[in-house]
Amino acid sequence: MIDVKKDLSEFMQLTGKSQRDISREAGLSTSVISQFLSGTYTGDNKEVASTLSKYLRVAKDRLNSQQSTAFNENLYNTQNVLYACNHAHIENDIVLVCGDAGAGKTTALKLYAAENTGVIMVTCNSCTRSATAVLKLILNNLGIQSINRKEILMNKLLERLRGTHYLIILDEADHLTLDALQAVRNLNDSAGVGIVLSGNDKIYRQMYSGQRGYEFDQIRTRIIVRKRVINSYTPEEIESIFVNAPSDCIPYIMNLACRESLRTAIKIFNLALEYAKAMNSKITLSILKSVKDELIGAEI
Repeated sequence: MIDVKKDLSEFMQLTGKSQRDISREAGLSTSVISQFLSGTYTGDNKEVASTLSKYLRVAKDRLNSQQSTAFNENLYNTQNVLYACNHAHIENDIVLVCGDAGAGKTTALKLYAAENTGVIMVTCNSCTRSATAVLKLILNNLGIQSINRKEILMNKLLERLRGTHYLIILDEADHLTLDALQAVRNLNDSAGVGIVLSGNDKIYRQMYSGQRGYEFDQIRTRIIVRKRVINSYTPEEIESIFVNAPSDCIPYIMNLACRESLRTAIKIFNLALEYAKAMNSKITLSILKSVKDELIGAEI
């Protein structure tokens, strides 16, 4: 039990995590952790020590996880997304960003949001598909609470956003219903804010193909800038990201990124680095292939 207290104290000092952080991650109350560390806890100390020991085992592994790839904002995909965001922001326009999963759309969107003021970025999901849900999501991002009535939510947003020239980024917008997309269009029309709709190819197909495409005409005809990102990369781009990869690994990584996704390639590479470190070795093509084959099969 003393060792657990010592390990937890050292872990908190190393990571800068507070007792509140540990409480949220370990599933124990802040008061229990505080009393346990001070030796004043009158409950089952062995149970608390066991819980914290299990937490520390995973948390330390996570801390030691290798992340040895570099972000390159000059990637073709990233630049396409940034251009679309900038156009929508400056022109108060609606733009579409779509394409392959794992190709860096969300990373680029977050970069634009982080580097510019007047940007609201929300991520849609299967629970925020409706107009009411997405309007409330945007309003909550602005720190405004309101009742769940679409017309009231819309009026509050128009009142807050009109004349601000804000940009609203809706990631995973392929989840949205037609009614929700129309509500977003209304924000663009009435408040004059820019809109970025980002998602997979489903949202593109809804607007630009199929027999039901006419239902999206009010939105489609407003979208001039349409950027599609795909998992296709040059050797130079791969080298700029996988800075610690031996040269003979680059073609294999590029093939993996193009066949699977850049996200997959990064995860496999980082796991291979961890494996190599555990073996007291440097990463090699053989290690990279072995880790990839073990995790997702040997088809590449």
